[in-house]
Amino acid sequence: MVKRLRLTSIVALTSLTLLSIASPLRAQTRLGLHLGQSEELSLALDGRLTFESALFLPENKSNYLWGKNVADAESFRMSPGVTISQARLALVTKYQSWTGRIDVNFAGQKVRLSDTYIRYAYSERGDITLGHLYDPISIGLNTSSRHVSLIMPTVVTFLTPVERHIGITLTQWGGRYWFSGGIYAGGIVGTAAEVNRYSEGYGVATRAAWLPICSEGDVLHLGVSASTRTPERRVDPTGGMLLAAHGSSAVDERNFVQTKLPNVQRYEIFGAEAAYRNTKFYAQGEFLLTNVGYTPESHARRPEDIERGLFVSPEAYESFFGGYLTASYMLRGEQRAYNRRSATFRNTADEILPGGNLELIARLGYLDADQGGRLAEGIAGINWYPNPYIVLGASYTYGNMDARANAGGYLHSKALGEEGLRLHTLRLRAQFVF
Repeated sequence: MVKRLRLTSIVALTSLTLLSIASPLRAQTRLGLHLGQSEELSLALDGRLTFESALFLPENKSNYLWGKNVADAESFRMSPGVTISQARLALVTKYQSWTGRIDVNFAGQKVRLSDTYIRYAYSERGDITLGHLYDPISIGLNTSSRHVSLIMPTVVTFLTPVERHIGITLTQWGGRYWFSGGIYAGGIVGTAAEVNRYSEGYGVATRAAWLPICSEGDVLHLGVSASTRTPERRVDPTGGMLLAAHGSSAVDERNFVQTKLPNVQRYEIFGAEAAYRNTKFYAQGEFLLTNVGYTPESHARRPEDIERGLFVSPEAYESFFGGYLTASYMLRGEQRAYNRRSATFRNTADEILPGGNLELIARLGYLDADQGGRLAEGIAGINWYPNPYIVLGASYTYGNMDARANAGGYLHSKALGEEGLRLHTLRLRAQFVF
C-alpha cells in the first residue's frame, strides 16, 4: 500500500511541476506542454478520472450463502456503494516520427503500469510499437477506456486476457483497410515472481478490418482477429489459467462466472466483429471463441514435463464462446467518430452541441463458460456529454446466470433446484478525460 501511494504521489508531483513551468499551453484533445525545447519536441498529459456508484438488487437473495465452505458461509450480501473505478495519468512525448508514453493507472484497487511504449511512425498511415499494450484481438478490448460508454462487454472480459503484454506491434491502414499484428511475451506480473521462475509465456496476435462504407456520415466496419499463446507460469508454475467475467459494476468486483483450468499447454482466441455508424445511429457486435488446451489433472506430471508451445497438440480442450450487440441513438448531436489508427470508435462526435449531446444506449450479451456458468445480460442506459471531456451516465443491467455461475464455489444456494442468480444493477458514472 505504501509503495502504491508513493508511486501515485510521484506521478502527481511530477505533473504539477510540469504544469507550473510549462509555457505556452496548447488547447487540444490532450493538454500540450512546451518546456523550452525545440518545437519538434513536445510533452502532453493524457488522463481520465471516473467515479461510479451502484445499487444491487439480487432476486431471492435470502436463498444464497457466501463463503469458501457451506459450513462456514454467511449471508449473501451485495451492498450499494461508491468508488473511483479509474484514475489514470500518462505522459506522452513526441519528437519527429517518434512517440514515447508512460502510463500509470489506478483501477480495481490497484496501481499498475498501463499503456507504456515507444512508437515509430514510418508513414502517415503506419507505425511500429514496442511496448506494454493489449494484444490486437478484439474491438471491445482495444477500445480505450476513455471511449467506453457503458462498461467493457462481459463477454470480452472472460474470453480475452484483459492483461497487457510486452511485445512488438505493426499497424498499417489505408483507404478502406486496417491491419495490426505482432509477437508478445508476458506482462509485468513477473516483478512479483521468484527469481528462479518459469516461463512468462509468449504468443502472436493479429486483427484486421475492412471498411466497405467509409464516408463522412457513414462507416461500416467488418473485422476478424486471432491469437494463440502459451500460459503465464511465473506465478503459477503449473500454468493454471483463470478465466473470469467482470461484474456489472466496479463497486462489487466479484466474478460470478469463472472457471480455472490446470496445466494449460496453449490457448487460442478467434473473433469476428462488425460495427455501423451514421450521424444518429451506431451499432457494434462481436463474437468470440476461446479454446484452452491443457493436461487434465488425472494426467498431471511435473510442470517441466508438460509440453507447451504454439504448435503442440494438447491432451484435452475446453471451449468457451459468447457475443454481444450494442446499439446507440443520439437524441442530441451526432454519433461517435471513427478512429482510423486503432479501428475503434470514440464515444463522442468531433463536435458537441451547445448544451451537450444526449445518447440512448443498450446492449445484449450472452456468455457460455461451460462449467463456469452461463450468463445472459441486458443493459440500457443514457449518457450526457456536456463537452468533449465530460460524460455523465446512468444505466440499468439485468444479468441471468445459471446455477454453475457460483463465483468459483463461493456462492451457495439453499434452495433445491435453484436456477441461478438473477441480478439487477443500477449504476451511475461520471468521467472526466483530458
